[in-house]
Amino acid sequence: MVDAHVQARPDGDYKVLLVQPSDRHSVQSLFTFHKGGGLGHKPPQGILNLATYLIHRGIRNVECLDAQLDDLDPEATADAIARQAPRLVGITAWTDFWYSAWKTAQEVRRRLPQAVIVLGGPHCSVYPEESLRFSCADFLVSGDGEETLHHLVSRLAQGLPAGDLPGLWRKEDGQILPPTVRIATLSDITAMPVVDRTLLPFRRYTSVLSAEEFETTMITSRGCPYKCVFCKMDVQKVYARSAEQVVEEFRQIAELGITDVQVYDDTFTWGKQRVIDICNGLIENRINVRWAIRDRANRADPETYALMRRAGCYRIHFGIESGSPAVLKNSGKFLTLEQAEHALKLAKSCGFHTMAYYMFGFLDETYEDAMKTIDLALKLDADYGVFAVLIPYPGTAIYDQALERGIIATDHWRDFTRNPVPDYAIPQVIENILDRRTLLALKNKALRRYYFRPRRILHELRTLTSARELSRKAQMALTIARDVFAPGSAGR
Repeated sequence: MVDAHVQARPDGDYKVLLVQPSDRHSVQSLFTFHKGGGLGHKPPQGILNLATYLIHRGIRNVECLDAQLDDLDPEATADAIARQAPRLVGITAWTDFWYSAWKTAQEVRRRLPQAVIVLGGPHCSVYPEESLRFSCADFLVSGDGEETLHHLVSRLAQGLPAGDLPGLWRKEDGQILPPTVRIATLSDITAMPVVDRTLLPFRRYTSVLSAEEFETTMITSRGCPYKCVFCKMDVQKVYARSAEQVVEEFRQIAELGITDVQVYDDTFTWGKQRVIDICNGLIENRINVRWAIRDRANRADPETYALMRRAGCYRIHFGIESGSPAVLKNSGKFLTLEQAEHALKLAKSCGFHTMAYYMFGFLDETYEDAMKTIDLALKLDADYGVFAVLIPYPGTAIYDQALERGIIATDHWRDFTRNPVPDYAIPQVIENILDRRTLLALKNKALRRYYFRPRRILHELRTLTSARELSRKAQMALTIARDVFAPGSAGR
């Protein structure tokens, strides 16, 4: 059990630095828009949430470092960390950035041999033992990190041993000590304070899709009750903040002069009444902020959408994934083509911009299935279509199924965790019917047919609102063109 009475020393001598590692040398992407950094930068909600929570709980000397924002490699990131001389360094690790997180920890250890290094993030929740054993870290947090990190810092600041905390893996004398509770879960999301965006240079975060100068992200809930085969959610339950808390966060964002918010909940509309209360709160308090959400197509609701539009929501992202009924059925989406078509039509009729996501490379997907996806994307004609080759990430059902069936020969992500290398090339995707070359060619075919239609180009030119938007979209267009018109990109 956690000792509730343990608090950090009030003098602030125990400095904590939380780090979003570099995206240099990340896993080689099969996703066009990951190339060239054309989409801009998003503030890292993970470390901002952790830092805000620690400060809220009395740990005063906490700072954040976003290495991606300044394009720092792991060595330069470690130099920046060393200049601040923290007592504890927390590094978040996504699978794509595992090498960078691992390398940053190694370089920090060289520069600050006495510092405590803590790893956390989605990758650590999948391979906690390997992530800790084969890195220079002292601790690893699996799951929601706020409460566990707070109690860890509190104890270490007083010279106390870490002890057994939920989700906290420890390294002692070369041995890995697992916690009794393997995954930490937040006890009460409504106890989380509003994220302090001033912990990072918030005015430097922008997006190619936004006409506004300053943009930020927001998370109002965690978890998802669905089990899509390509998603690696640790918690299948939804933890949602109250409508009043969400409205207050919007108010504070507006006070900072930020006018565009990307809500990154897996699905914003879980609770219809909560959405209604949020929208009414924004309207009644005259909070003038544009915002975008992610929604499931099978939850599209005319009453909710109309109110969201009045409250400033301007874009909805939908994960459609496939145009094949058979593929959709096996994907865990619980979505039909009819629901997808209804959702896009409804969103457009309410005046929303729309974005739809599609993937190629599901288990047992045929070429005909993939072509149905392209046809569906053209039929739905969202303002933006995102096409990717499905990457079977660790912790997902599709990765486990591919291993069981021998489609993927070995647990290569576990091997990568033990022996991270820069610019890791994923050795295998789902290739039991379509090979990688064909899948990439399909992705490129979809992008060509979608974005290089004369009608589409004319639409983009007509909707430009600023020179800045023109510059960013031109950069994105060049990124797409280089990828999809490169020699050999046409494939089959």
